[in-house]
Amino acid sequence: MLKISEMAKLANTTRRTLIFYDQENIFKPIDRSPAGYRYYDYSQLYDLMFILGLRGLDIPLDEIRKIGTKSQDVPNEQLISTQNQIDNKINELVKIREIINKKIGNQSVVDKDMLYQPSIQRRQKKIFWCSQRSVSCTEEEVAQLFAAFYKQLDSLAVMDTTKSGFLTNLTVDKPNGYAEASFRVIKEVINGEHKVPVPTIEKNAGRYVCTLVENNVVGIDQGLTELKIFCKKNKIVTEDYLWQINAGNNLIETGSSKYGWLEFAVLNKQD
Repeated sequence: MLKISEMAKLANTTRRTLIFYDQENIFKPIDRSPAGYRYYDYSQLYDLMFILGLRGLDIPLDEIRKIGTKSQDVPNEQLISTQNQIDNKINELVKIREIINKKIGNQSVVDKDMLYQPSIQRRQKKIFWCSQRSVSCTEEEVAQLFAAFYKQLDSLAVMDTTKSGFLTNLTVDKPNGYAEASFRVIKEVINGEHKVPVPTIEKNAGRYVCTLVENNVVGIDQGLTELKIFCKKNKIVTEDYLWQINAGNNLIETGSSKYGWLEFAVLNKQD
């Protein structure tokens, strides 16, 4: 027979875990000496590995206690319930893997020649979840609004922050008003689903005057100034709010990626 430390090493777990499982009546030693030492049989390893596997999938201990037995009396409904939990966990892990792959793909370096170069680009229609409107633009309020917003979404949404950003009440001809402008946190609706009870806003398809900037105070100020000059020079009329879209999936501060797009929808028709 195996001592508790030997069984723990064999199963790649800890002595403390085996003691806890014994106390919780989840996995008990096959024998115990008069002095209280626990002993296990090699054949118990397979049950233990099964239990550790379920815990690795975050299956609750109560569920494991009900099915982690050699008894044939476990209700089929109980097994199906656990199977469904495992399937859900697998689906969640697949989504996490996709998000991580997307993050890896977004590690490419931004072309610095594109920075602060206004242009007119066509954008497709997008639907965004949106937060309530801010009162001020302090760092504290941005963080609070960001946290409250993402708590309402799917647990994976905060990991997948692509196509996120802010919708700011600001006209293109008044870039100096950015610091005091109210805003909403936005996140593109995933797969066109609207099941989350969060307000949505539509970004219409069409032409947008855009520029890529560094997402900091100096960079945004420079980008807004360049957009004002560009629109005045080309007699472009825009909507009175600014779309700020993160150009990456790694948020560094105040809900922004290192680089981002500043975009105003164009109102007057262009040939």
